[in-house]
Amino acid sequence: MSMSFIKLRRALAAGFVALLAAAHPLGAQQVPAPLRFEIHPWPDAAVLGAATVATLVPELFRSRLSHATCAPCSPAGLWGIDRGTVGPVRTVPARMSDVAFAGAAAGSVMLLLRSRPGEIAAARREDFAVLSEAMTVTAAVTDWMKVLVHRPRPGRYSSAALDYTSPGNGLSFPSGHTSQAFAAAAAYASILHRRGVSGRHRTEIAALFTTAAVTGVLRVVARKHFPTDVVAGAVLGTVIGWTVPALHRVAP
Repeated sequence: MSMSFIKLRRALAAGFVALLAAAHPLGAQQVPAPLRFEIHPWPDAAVLGAATVATLVPELFRSRLSHATCAPCSPAGLWGIDRGTVGPVRTVPARMSDVAFAGAAAGSVMLLLRSRPGEIAAARREDFAVLSEAMTVTAAVTDWMKVLVHRPRPGRYSSAALDYTSPGNGLSFPSGHTSQAFAAAAAYASILHRRGVSGRHRTEIAALFTTAAVTGVLRVVARKHFPTDVVAGAVLGTVIGWTVPALHRVAP
């Protein structure tokens, strides 16, 4: 069989397939439209606004809300895994944890915006709105859990306890840096999963979760939080970060 005949047969077959696709009523729908989230004043704007207010109240009225006041506090009630964290704050790891947290938060935004190449700006704004809602809700829940639990930070259990008598040092559980970092990573992963493109962004998702984990580890190394504070923050942030995008309706 000559090569010219093979090429001719392939061309005819390709033309026949193209003709069928053009004639078939579903031919124009073979490539699905990019997924879009439905964002509405209610409930999205209301939830975002309420979560923002709920986050600000503990910050503005911290001294009036429940917080631990012991100084020094007795380590007798600490779990074994937490006792090794008792001591004054280590400044360098604390600053490094701030940088890691900022990297997770900013990285999730930048990666999310870059994940829609060539698509309209409205789609990016919708993704950003969902991400913002997830992180704000996480911040609100974290801050009020701190108030309800009002656990002292590690410095309050040390001989330097009198250096850590501010209300914020009586609000250790859970770790806010950790919950927010994991919320950013989980929300990014959840949004891409809902859009059906998470498989193409495994490296970025892994990088964000790694940065979130580094944030938590540094909070313990810095003696800003106990290990159990960090574990609770990681679980809380992951659950909320994943759930908020999953609860959003997608545009038809």
